[in-house]
Amino acid sequence: MPWNRNEPDPLEARRRQLAEQERLLAEQRRLLTEQLQQSSDAPAKHKPADHPVWRMEDDVRHRLSAEPTPVRKRNLARQRQRDMALVFSLVILLLIVLVIALWVARVHNSAPVTGA
Repeated sequence: MPWNRNEPDPLEARRRQLAEQERLLAEQRRLLTEQLQQSSDAPAKHKPADHPVWRMEDDVRHRLSAEPTPVRKRNLARQRQRDMALVFSLVILLLIVLVIALWVARVHNSAPVTGA
Protein backbone atom coordinates (compact mmCIF):
# COMPACT_ATOMS: atom_id res chain seq x y z
CA MET A 1 0.00 0.00 0.00
CA PRO A 2 1.47 3.40 -0.92
CA TRP A 3 2.41 5.75 1.88
CA ASN A 4 1.81 9.46 2.11
CA ARG A 5 4.76 11.62 1.17
CA ASN A 6 5.38 15.03 2.61
CA GLU A 7 6.85 16.16 -0.68
CA PRO A 8 4.49 16.37 -3.69
CA ASP A 9 7.15 15.45 -6.29
CA PRO A 10 10.10 13.34 -5.08
CA LEU A 11 11.70 13.44 -8.55
CA GLU A 12 11.85 17.21 -8.49
CA ALA A 13 13.46 17.09 -5.03
CA ARG A 14 16.08 14.67 -6.35
CA ARG A 15 16.73 16.96 -9.35
CA ARG A 16 17.22 19.91 -7.01
CA GLN A 17 19.58 17.86 -4.85
CA LEU A 18 21.63 16.78 -7.88
CA ALA A 19 21.74 20.36 -9.19
CA GLU A 20 23.01 21.54 -5.80
CA GLN A 21 25.67 18.81 -5.76
CA GLU A 22 26.69 19.76 -9.28
CA ARG A 23 26.98 23.41 -8.27
CA LEU A 24 29.14 22.50 -5.26
CA LEU A 25 31.39 20.32 -7.41
CA ALA A 26 31.78 23.12 -9.96
CA GLU A 27 32.74 25.50 -7.14
CA GLN A 28 35.29 23.02 -5.78
CA ARG A 29 36.67 22.48 -9.29
CA ARG A 30 37.00 26.23 -9.76
CA LEU A 31 38.83 26.62 -6.44
CA LEU A 32 41.20 23.78 -7.27
CA THR A 33 42.00 25.20 -10.71
CA GLU A 34 42.69 28.60 -9.12
CA GLN A 35 45.04 26.95 -6.63
CA LEU A 36 46.80 25.10 -9.43
CA GLN A 37 47.17 28.29 -11.44
CA GLN A 38 48.60 30.15 -8.47
CA SER A 39 51.04 27.35 -7.68
CA SER A 40 52.34 27.10 -11.25
CA ASP A 41 54.01 30.01 -13.01
CA ALA A 42 52.54 29.22 -16.44
CA PRO A 43 48.91 30.23 -17.08
CA ALA A 44 46.35 27.52 -17.69
CA LYS A 45 45.79 26.76 -21.38
CA HIS A 46 42.26 25.43 -21.26
CA LYS A 47 39.05 27.32 -20.74
CA PRO A 48 36.87 26.82 -17.63
CA ALA A 49 34.35 23.99 -17.77
CA ASP A 50 30.87 24.87 -19.04
CA HIS A 51 27.67 23.22 -18.06
CA PRO A 52 26.61 20.39 -20.37
CA VAL A 53 24.12 21.37 -23.06
CA TRP A 54 21.39 19.16 -21.65
CA ARG A 55 21.69 20.92 -18.29
CA MET A 56 21.24 24.33 -19.93
CA GLU A 57 18.22 23.07 -21.87
CA ASP A 58 16.62 21.78 -18.66
CA ASP A 59 17.26 25.12 -16.95
CA VAL A 60 15.64 27.05 -19.81
CA ARG A 61 12.63 24.75 -19.80
CA HIS A 62 12.17 25.12 -16.02
CA ARG A 63 12.46 28.89 -16.21
CA LEU A 64 9.90 29.12 -19.02
CA SER A 65 7.22 27.11 -17.26
CA ALA A 66 5.15 29.48 -15.16
CA GLU A 67 3.28 26.85 -13.19
CA PRO A 68 4.64 23.50 -12.11
CA THR A 69 3.66 20.49 -14.17
CA PRO A 70 1.31 18.00 -12.54
CA VAL A 71 2.76 14.87 -11.03
CA ARG A 72 2.88 12.08 -13.58
CA LYS A 73 0.75 9.03 -13.07
CA ARG A 74 2.86 6.26 -11.68
CA ASN A 75 2.83 2.79 -13.12
CA LEU A 76 0.32 0.99 -10.95
CA ALA A 77 0.11 -2.28 -12.84
CA ARG A 78 -0.91 -4.40 -9.86
CA GLN A 79 -3.56 -1.92 -8.79
CA ARG A 80 -4.88 -1.88 -12.36
CA GLN A 81 -5.03 -5.69 -12.39
CA ARG A 82 -6.94 -5.69 -9.09
CA ASP A 83 -9.35 -3.09 -10.45
CA MET A 84 -9.95 -5.11 -13.62
CA ALA A 85 -10.58 -8.28 -11.57
CA LEU A 86 -13.05 -6.34 -9.42
CA VAL A 87 -14.85 -4.96 -12.48
CA PHE A 88 -15.14 -8.40 -14.08
CA SER A 89 -16.38 -9.96 -10.85
CA LEU A 90 -19.01 -7.21 -10.50
CA VAL A 91 -20.12 -7.72 -14.12
CA ILE A 92 -20.45 -11.47 -13.49
CA LEU A 93 -22.42 -10.76 -10.29
CA LEU A 94 -24.71 -8.40 -12.23
CA LEU A 95 -25.31 -11.07 -14.89
CA ILE A 96 -26.16 -13.63 -12.20
CA VAL A 97 -28.65 -11.23 -10.58
CA LEU A 98 -30.23 -10.49 -13.98
CA VAL A 99 -30.57 -14.20 -14.78
CA ILE A 100 -32.21 -14.83 -11.39
CA ALA A 101 -34.55 -11.85 -11.86
CA LEU A 102 -35.56 -13.05 -15.34
CA TRP A 103 -36.09 -16.58 -14.05
CA VAL A 104 -38.31 -15.29 -11.20
CA ALA A 105 -40.29 -13.12 -13.63
CA ARG A 106 -40.80 -16.05 -16.01
CA VAL A 107 -41.91 -18.37 -13.22
CA HIS A 108 -44.21 -15.69 -11.81
CA ASN A 109 -45.83 -14.96 -15.19
CA SER A 110 -46.27 -18.61 -16.10
CA ALA A 111 -48.10 -19.53 -12.87
CA PRO A 112 -51.79 -20.37 -13.35
CA VAL A 113 -54.21 -17.68 -12.32
CA THR A 114 -56.39 -18.85 -9.44
CA GLY A 115 -59.26 -16.73 -8.47
CA ALA A 116 -62.55 -15.78 -9.84
